[in-house]
Amino acid sequence: MTKVHTGSVFGIRELTEAQRAKTREELEWLEKDLIRRRKRLAYWTLRKTQAETIPGIPEDLRQGAFYFHARAQELVNSGEKLRAYLVVELQDQPEHLAAYHYQH
Repeated sequence: MTKVHTGSVFGIRELTEAQRAKTREELEWLEKDLIRRRKRLAYWTLRKTQAETIPGIPEDLRQGAFYFHARAQELVNSGEKLRAYLVVELQDQPEHLAAYHYQH
């Protein structure tokens, strides 16, 4: 006999309509900010590539390009993780749930 589990498989709490609106606003802001973060990452990727390929660049500028590229990559990764969580949180509300989930 299979046990049928109703509800979220991620353990996400149900949100009120006001909380959903706030989460949607936060997601909208985050998506705009991710565009800015990706542009910054593209810039620092270019600078890192130049630091690796162009001879004669001072070592402090070379190390700075590597540092800021790594930092920009961390910001994009953290934003992507938060965005994924917010999307799941909004989609996992009762009106978006399937009729049932099989318990794992």
